[in-house]
Amino acid sequence: MNRLPADFASSLLCCLGVLLLSPPAGLGTTLEEMYDAAPPGAGYDKYVVLETGVTYTGGLWIGGTFNRITAQFEPAHLDVRIVGNGAVLDLQGGEICIAYCNNRLDIDDCVILNGHLRYRGYDDATIHLLPEGSVRQVTFYQPHDYAVRLYACGDGVLVERNLVVDAIETGPDFQYISGVPMEMLPTGTSFSLSLATWATDFYENWTYHSDPALNADPLRHFHILCDYG
Repeated sequence: MNRLPADFASSLLCCLGVLLLSPPAGLGTTLEEMYDAAPPGAGYDKYVVLETGVTYTGGLWIGGTFNRITAQFEPAHLDVRIVGNGAVLDLQGGEICIAYCNNRLDIDDCVILNGHLRYRGYDDATIHLLPEGSVRQVTFYQPHDYAVRLYACGDGVLVERNLVVDAIETGPDFQYISGVPMEMLPTGTSFSLSLATWATDFYENWTYHSDPALNADPLRHFHILCDYG
């Protein structure tokens, strides 16, 4: 993991500014609509191909959920590939999350704004739900909470050659399963790996904060969290 030099970071912010101020093509298409319409392909159950220059809005939940009434996991078994092709994903404060399954999410070559990407697992003596996948060549601008958060998982996840600018702190993250916010789960860092299962393949990622005080703080770039608080 690397922090960007100031001169390079300034040039980068100018480029991002041009991108964000340019009128987006195809605005109004949601990421979930693209996901729902995607066919299988290349060994994936959903092969989502995005278009260059198009902005897609909203978040996306892949995989299973935890039923608080029955106290049971309800997994959905889908392998997903998102081919970014330079598209812009404005998550509008949401997230792209693959949760509570043993499937994979691979995403590459896109710009993600105003949200984050999360792999959420669960592992105990009897239940093993550990999503896998890869995040490659993605630019995150002002991600909320984190850019990439691995939550009780990490084995089989590749995080490679991504760039994060100005991750936004939104308050404490929520405790595992219960949903209770915990001060020991801080947000506002670029990459947050899981203490529970942190054997993640993590290569050549860059992170920058335009505020010099935040940029000087290593914990605003990278940390490992205990998912249980």
